[in-house]
Amino acid sequence: MGSLFYKLKTIWKILIAFALLVWIALTAILVGFLFTKSEIFSELPIGDKVAIIPIKGEITYEGCGGGIFGSPQCAQVSEIRRMLDDADNDNTIKAVVLEINSGGGSVVASREMMNSVRNFKKPVVAYVSETGASGAYYVASAADRIVADRDSITGSIGVIMSVSHYYGLFEKLGINITVIKSGKNKDIGSPYREMTDDEKTELKKKIDKIYYNLVSDIAENRNLSISYVENISDGSIYLGTEAKDLGLVDSIGGIDDAINLAGELGNIKGKPKIKETRIGRGVIGILNSMDAYQLYDLLKQQDLYK
Repeated sequence: MGSLFYKLKTIWKILIAFALLVWIALTAILVGFLFTKSEIFSELPIGDKVAIIPIKGEITYEGCGGGIFGSPQCAQVSEIRRMLDDADNDNTIKAVVLEINSGGGSVVASREMMNSVRNFKKPVVAYVSETGASGAYYVASAADRIVADRDSITGSIGVIMSVSHYYGLFEKLGINITVIKSGKNKDIGSPYREMTDDEKTELKKKIDKIYYNLVSDIAENRNLSISYVENISDGSIYLGTEAKDLGLVDSIGGIDDAINLAGELGNIKGKPKIKETRIGRGVIGILNSMDAYQLYDLLKQQDLYK
């Protein structure tokens, strides 16, 4: 009898835990439907507006890392593209300000985001707040104008590949790795052996090609010569004032200056109204910040999972 009671109690706890998770999921969907739906921008009075789109954190193609559902602290290509599409389809929005605070991201993601900005039909002003480096500067270069704080970190134009090697540690631990491969370059960059000079040369060719494409795009976006951009694109970082002297940004100022400039480019008379994008955390955001252990602790505290 006691054993049956214990089993029923356990089943009851599991059902309650499942119901709690379903309730959380349904609540998150309802909140998302009511407050975000297709309304990415906050509603403001009718009139000509400047939309502010944030590009913050790592630029990624898929999702953000961290947590069991990912972290919201990144700039995902699909999200930025969706915000630009919404701004393009909204007749009250005459220009866009990209509020950038990012150290860059992957090559493909940064290029995709750059192309989205480059192909955007309305005027775009990029505002570099704290950091707009590497892939983030790549994106900013496609804007019609770039405004940066005098102490912003910009530049860092270049491409890097890092290959970790463990074979020295494995030798000390007495660990042997046997690799069976179909081609001589199949395990190029393997952490289990030293890289040959030919392999280093081959990878360097790939990096140089990506670098040339990057420099070419930036030169075209900024109306500069490729040779000039190559000369200043050795990976160095520049303060906003230095970047202006080099022609990498157009003016020094704050977010208000960027908004006013966007208003001018969008032919808005008077002080432009603002539409800000809202990426709220809500229930999904809270769950995003949790990992599996934190979720387990939450259930345990409710005496639902023991």
